[in-house]
Amino acid sequence: MINDPNGRYARSEQRLLTGADGREVAWLLPRILPAPEAMTVIADMPLNPGERLDLFTARTMGDPRAWWRIADANRAMHPDDLDAPGSRLKVPLPEAGQ
Repeated sequence: MINDPNGRYARSEQRLLTGADGREVAWLLPRILPAPEAMTVIADMPLNPGERLDLFTARTMGDPRAWWRIADANRAMHPDDLDAPGSRLKVPLPEAGQ
């Protein structure tokens, strides 16, 4: 969610595009993915069989909406890239100011 101060796109710049009909459409500038090696990893945890990424994030970080931090730390653009049962996922320390 754009209005979520802890969300994936909270720091993305919003722009408005005015169509030929005068209607304005809001869009976000692309988000630059952080380098995982620059993150502080606090744990390397297994994904339990059948566990969704939001449940994994709730279990490890205390916030199911922080799934995108797990995705960033594991170089994944999409959460579905991280759902292999038995895989181990890096859990990052949230960055200051985010």
